Amino acid sequence: MDFTSFINSKDIREYHKEIGYEYNALEAAWLVSQCQSVTLKEKHEAWQWIIDNMPDIKINNCGKWSPFRGEQIHKLLADYMAMEDQFITEFKDNSGGWLYSYKSYYTSLRYGYGGDFYEGVFSSWDNCIKHILENEDAEDISIVEIRRGFPDEGEMTRNNGDIECEIGSGKILSCTHDYSREENECWFLLSSFFDELWFNFPVPFKCGDIVYLKNRYHPLERDPKVWKETPNEHEEYVKKRLVYGGDTSDMSFLGYAVDDGLYSDNWWNYMDVELYREELTGMHRLLIPVSNWLKGKFGHNSFDLVLAGYHQILTEEMLAKAAPLGITNEGLRLAGFNVEE
Repeated sequence: MDFTSFINSKDIREYHKEIGYEYNALEAAWLVSQCQSVTLKEKHEAWQWIIDNMPDIKINNCGKWSPFRGEQIHKLLADYMAMEDQFITEFKDNSGGWLYSYKSYYTSLRYGYGGDFYEGVFSSWDNCIKHILENEDAEDISIVEIRRGFPDEGEMTRNNGDIECEIGSGKILSCTHDYSREENECWFLLSSFFDELWFNFPVPFKCGDIVYLKNRYHPLERDPKVWKETPNEHEEYVKKRLVYGGDTSDMSFLGYAVDDGLYSDNWWNYMDVELYREELTGMHRLLIPVSNWLKGKFGHNSFDLVLAGYHQILTEEMLAKAAPLGITNEGLRLAGFNVEE
């Protein structure tokens, strides 16, 4: 099975193919778990293939505190699939008087972040799915998240988890199984299994590359950032993770982004990063001198030029924002504003 197909980033996917990276059973299982483009049924089929065809290994790349450290991946995958199957069966069963509602996530934030819950209240899972397929637009909406709750609760509860579905088909993409320790201690622990793993996958990005982080819920969004590094590039950090373990929150990358100016931060998850191939416009132009500086294109004594370019762009963009609204271009020119044709 080609596990590179489960990598969300096409750049990392192509890079792993190019270098011939070979995954062990645990790496393959994690790649399947975080894939944004396959259904839950397809994930279960891939996990079963791992159990049937790949050597079993012990789990050691999680925190020392993790209950999974030293366990075998085959058994955990089988238990995980059984848990998800049981959760979905229970979630769809409304014999206890559940009501269902859903939230839509728009493909682009220009349409908004997505609707609130109570986009209808339905007496069954089937009625909820039927309404979604008949009334929601697959071109504008990427994912719907279905919750359930009891009448008169005031809001749809999340205590019992939720299920995300593909808008065009109603197929289940993922489920958040939020079992309490009292309900099922084994599944309570198992529900966070994939989040407690840490990996050091190779990536093709270099310091100064302009990238963006793929947005699962709003896939048309492209928010550029300048890649600086991942902590995994430092040998001591990797040694520490190998000894003490880590989790997926440690799989971040450091870099720079733009709001009203430049700021540095770290973002999760580096395996969802792709090169930004569009033209930088507006305030995002501030990333141009930063990128070129980090790539060493200016030489050793040209930081003043970097700052000059940065402040020139910042001034231009701030002045553009200062133009009064509702005024014609002719009026703006009369007032001395520099207006493009």
